[in-house]
Amino acid sequence: MATLSDGKKTITISAESEDEEIENTVAQYPVQSGNLVTDHTQRASIGWKVEGKLYGKNHNEINNLWNQLVAWQYNGDRIFWNGAISHRDIIIEKVSKSYRDGGFENAVWVTLELKEAHIVSTSFVKVQHVGPVKPTPPPSPPQTWVTVRPGNTYWGWWRQYGTPIQTLRNWNHWPDRFIPVGARARVK
Repeated sequence: MATLSDGKKTITISAESEDEEIENTVAQYPVQSGNLVTDHTQRASIGWKVEGKLYGKNHNEINNLWNQLVAWQYNGDRIFWNGAISHRDIIIEKVSKSYRDGGFENAVWVTLELKEAHIVSTSFVKVQHVGPVKPTPPPSPPQTWVTVRPGNTYWGWWRQYGTPIQTLRNWNHWPDRFIPVGARARVK
């Protein structure tokens, strides 16, 4: 007898056979002499194939147990196998049932193919979205203002502050020949 469990539910299977298979992926390109052969292989997986009977009081109970196996397989749940071979963190890769010898009233043949699930830890930290981020505006240069005196011109301010004449016109909106004395003018 062997058991499958997800920690909450347990199913007992009368295992008739348990097979274990360990597979490596081997590089298909030539290996230079002197290089380690282990650099050209990668352990792919460990798998198990189990055949046995699923017993229940009646056909309805067997179907409930079968549906639990299918749910574990469909959801990719990690389960524990404890039989002649025991292993934690496995996933049901394939599950099938068969009504051999015309079927039994209180049992059904099941075949399970199980694969090892590698659980790794990572330093990944999930970033939380806080909404759209507005770009920060570039810092505006400090503004310089003057009080207009008699004789001030856009040309004079251009020479003194280096601000282009057209920019001075756009800021202050006065005609070149009539800049009001005593008004405030932006010059930089």
